[in-house]
Amino acid sequence: MALRVGLVGYGLAGKTFHAPLFPAAEIELAAVASSDSAKVLADHPGVTVHPTPAALFADTSIDLVVLATPSPTHPALMLEALAAGKHVVSDKPFTPSVAEADQVIAAAAKAGRIATCFQNRRWDSDFLTLRKLIEAGELGEIKSYRAHFEFYKGEVADRWQERPAPGVGIHYDLGAHLIDQALQLFGLPDWVEGDLVIQRSGGAIADGFHTRMGKGALRIDLFGNYYAPDHSTRYAVHGTRGSYMKRFMDIQEDQLRGGMTPLDEGYGIEPQDRWARVTTFDGEQGSSRFEPSIPGAHQQFYALLRQAIENGGPPPVLAEEARDTIRIIEAIRESSEAGRRVTP
Repeated sequence: MALRVGLVGYGLAGKTFHAPLFPAAEIELAAVASSDSAKVLADHPGVTVHPTPAALFADTSIDLVVLATPSPTHPALMLEALAAGKHVVSDKPFTPSVAEADQVIAAAAKAGRIATCFQNRRWDSDFLTLRKLIEAGELGEIKSYRAHFEFYKGEVADRWQERPAPGVGIHYDLGAHLIDQALQLFGLPDWVEGDLVIQRSGGAIADGFHTRMGKGALRIDLFGNYYAPDHSTRYAVHGTRGSYMKRFMDIQEDQLRGGMTPLDEGYGIEPQDRWARVTTFDGEQGSSRFEPSIPGAHQQFYALLRQAIENGGPPPVLAEEARDTIRIIEAIRESSEAGRRVTP
């Protein structure tokens, strides 16, 4: 019997970034909590549409709940889902605060259920390729890591993501992905410097950030903003033996927005003109090549989560890892307000 999932929320995230991944992970979308049943049923005629999250949590046929809801709602909904005996996935950010993350972790342990965070960018093509090179030692010891996640959204829109609330701001949004990737590669840093700014006219939430972190001699620089008409800069990573230089974001978001799914031929595969340039130096001479990109695979998050639920292993993203990302976000905010380095 397929794992049955209930999706809470059917806006952009639920419709575009979660639901299309389930079939490739052998997970059945069985129910959706939404106030717009016609929209849901137009895409998924066989599902049950519940009017509220509480009604979905009470559905005894559901094994796993996925929250594709506004960030401020994540802690309360995760606690409610766990109390109902469900495994639960929160879209990022996991929670607005470390204290709330601790509450969710404790509740999951008490319920004997998995609570995890949808850090799908671990399965981006460029990150998978970079991680392979680092783990193989091709770049040597990394000394400088610079990553960008930028778009152009010059006008402030009337939506919840633009209104001040817990867990809202570019550091919780794009920043959560950048931080999670850096922590996966290098672990928690020794110190954090953060700079948060409102750059757009009429803006009410942080929409630009630069975060610098240090771990020994390693320097990690993370950038995000909404004033990037040319948002092709992605990675500049330098080690004792080589460099990884990458332009353009992973292709999966554009493919999903265009209606492609992981079951379609070509999904997650970057064209050759998007491959990274890898330059290595053996101490005497250097060489440069374009590194074929490992295909992106956001669906792997759900495939690995299904295996964890069915076999009792750890989920693909530990709740403690998600909490560490929030710990860094809190340090960024503290540093930006105080104008100094802080220890996370």
